[in-house]
This record gives sequence, structure tokens and C-alpha cells, in this order.
Amino acid sequence: MRIEGAIFILKASEILADMHTHTIFSLHAYSTVFENMQAARLCGLNFLAITDHFYQDGTPLNRKNEVNRIRYLEGAINGFDEDFYIISSAEFNIGQKINCWNRLKNLKWRPIGLHSWFVERETMTLKNLFDLFEEASARHNAFVHIEREIHELDNKKHGANLDDEVKNFFKLMVALAKEKDIWLEVNESSLVRHCGGDVERLKYWIRLAKENRNKIYLGTDAHFAGRVGNFNLSLQLLNEVEYPRDLILNCDYEQLAALRNI
Repeated sequence: MRIEGAIFILKASEILADMHTHTIFSLHAYSTVFENMQAARLCGLNFLAITDHFYQDGTPLNRKNEVNRIRYLEGAINGFDEDFYIISSAEFNIGQKINCWNRLKNLKWRPIGLHSWFVERETMTLKNLFDLFEEASARHNAFVHIEREIHELDNKKHGANLDDEVKNFFKLMVALAKEKDIWLEVNESSLVRHCGGDVERLKYWIRLAKENRNKIYLGTDAHFAGRVGNFNLSLQLLNEVEYPRDLILNCDYEQLAALRNI
């Protein structure tokens, strides 16, 4: 129950992790793992998820490189800095066929999201998209920036508007995430870019998620070390809607620690 007159303020100092960052391994990002680590430490973080894109799954050599990259992140880097841990991961693409899940079965952080480059944009509907997320819920435990790039689908039928079909999509996604115990991402990049209605859509689903008591997490989606750990707009939004701390992964040391070993 909310106490009358109480002020909800989530502070940057309470954020222990950045759960969505990229390195040069993603090919369109510009910093190394070490540079991201340094940036995270300067922000006072204890955990850093390296979520480079898992799209190099076409050849046996690429699959081997992806799997070894993920293993190396924790096997060799953890312990380099006291009380700082890398959470090895990969950001997967919705609708993507992965041919080496047997090699990834112990991976604990498995975010997946819409990247419109990898779907048939002209024919993809929100119903199709929800079906793909529902299918993915069997293998993934985090849904990434679900508000992004919707305006690119279905011949841009929806534009930047929050029409009834878009609202229904978010209602279904929030319910699916709660049912399957999946984390939903508040993506700082969506708020910074403010592209094609991203912010309006994010603000809509985060209020639904609060009512539904969904588990959420924060990710900067940093493609450059200077962005790591910068959650200014996400914090403003969460304070605006008064999202419960106990549902925010980035504030929970024990749950974060449980993700650091594969």
C-alpha cells in the first residue's frame, strides 16, 4: 500500500548493474570489453552484462567463436577486479534460428528482442510478433526493448501511434512475461533516441507492468563505453511511475550474483 505523502525516489547509487551493453564484437559498437568495464566501475557498478548480438550463427566457425566468447568473458575476466563481475550473455534476435543451443544451455542471461532488420517487415504483424515472443519464452528469460521498431512493421501501419492494436500487444506481452517469469527491459537508448514513438510506447507498457507487478531491469544498450551506466532518463521514468524497487533486478545484489556464473 502506498503511504500518503511518501516520496518515491530511486537513486543512481542504488543501481548495481548495466544489463545491456555492446562491444566491438557486435561490429557496430565502438568500445572493448575492458573499456566498458572501466566505464562501469567509474559509475560505481558491481555487475556488467556484455550482450553482444548473437547473429554470427551461420557457419561452424562463427558458432564456435560466439560460444567461446561467452565462456571467456566469465572464465578469464572475472576476478580481475574485486567485487566486480561480468555477466556473460548475448542479445538474440526474435525469429532467429539458433543451431547451437546445446552449447548455450548453461547461459543464464538470455535476452531477446525485435530487430526489424531480421524479420519480414512488410508482412510482420503484431500478432505474428507476439507469437514469436511466446515461442521464444521457452528459452529466453528477458525481453529486450519491446517498444522499439514496431513502427517499422506491417507497412508502417501503426506509425508512431498508440492505437488499440499496439496497446493490446503490450497487454499481451506484459501478461506473457508475468506468466513465464521473464524480465522486461527498460531501455535507456529508447528514451534517448525518442524515435518513431518509442518513448510513448515504453511509458505505456511500464505502467501496465507496474499494475501487473512484472519484473523489470535497466539496460543502457550502450554501443560506446561513454554510455555505460548512464540511466538518467530511465530513473526519471521509474520515479515518475513509482515502480517498486523489489521488482527491479539492477537493485538486487543477490539476484545479480546468481547470474554471474555459467
